[in-house]
Amino acid sequence: MKDSKIIDFFKNIFRVKVFWFTGFLAGWNGSRKLNKWVKKNKKQQDPNLHPFEERVQYHRKKMRGIIKRAGIKVEVEGEENLPRGGGAWIVPNHTSNFDGVILSVAISNKLNLVPIAKEELKTSKLTSGYFNGVDGMFLDRKSPRKALALLEGAAQYAKQKNRAVVIFPEGERSLTGELLEFKNGLFRFPQKYFLPIVPITILGTLEARKVFSLRTRTVKVIINKTIKPINHSKLPTELIGRRIKEQMQKDIDNWTSKLSPKELKRHQKIVEKSKIKMMKRKIRQEKSK
Repeated sequence: MKDSKIIDFFKNIFRVKVFWFTGFLAGWNGSRKLNKWVKKNKKQQDPNLHPFEERVQYHRKKMRGIIKRAGIKVEVEGEENLPRGGGAWIVPNHTSNFDGVILSVAISNKLNLVPIAKEELKTSKLTSGYFNGVDGMFLDRKSPRKALALLEGAAQYAKQKNRAVVIFPEGERSLTGELLEFKNGLFRFPQKYFLPIVPITILGTLEARKVFSLRTRTVKVIINKTIKPINHSKLPTELIGRRIKEQMQKDIDNWTSKLSPKELKRHQKIVEKSKIKMMKRKIRQEKSK
């Protein structure tokens, strides 16, 4: 057992060095390639030059590479709860920039995921291609009117193209892992277009976001039961949001209760540091107003 830990330690030292030297370059190159494919399709006005399926396959391959370099293992529970074909409205919790990557690795082989990201990522050379390559959409949070129009278009697109739109109901990352207030208005759109809502709880990403850690970390993805359109179409959006949030909290509490004393201590330490970071972020936001 001790020898196994020593071997694992040296493997992670090698992994961190590889990540440091090649991770950024590989990520940038993948984003650049996907952007190039999308631009070529538009220029030639022929989406079959680099079809959606080809871009999704390449995207999935790059996401798996990122997870491997970061030393993260992904465990998936509840795959049987995913809808079979057709459009869907995927709503996960959000604690790390790795959440989208982890979702892609966990379920993109089952559903064609289309992410909704913040507008700021549109100009990032490191990430923009990964959104553009899979027809991702960018949400302008400063303009409610534009945001509503985009969500309307996203739901319509999901219905017409049989795609699974991914949107975080918290609206932003929770640095501490505690669930933030849900933006319940986003549930109006799957109601209008009769789309199933798939709640997903991602666990362990507070630890996983430390990409240069010398530990191999495990992230668990729990796919909760799909809420079928016939069961949510006439419900108040606040009730839908509350039920999903309660289920996510139950998953979080259950996961935390199963941590070993050592793991729990490590987790609590990360949470405390994150709370300080979150407070500083709020102070900066208030000063900028």
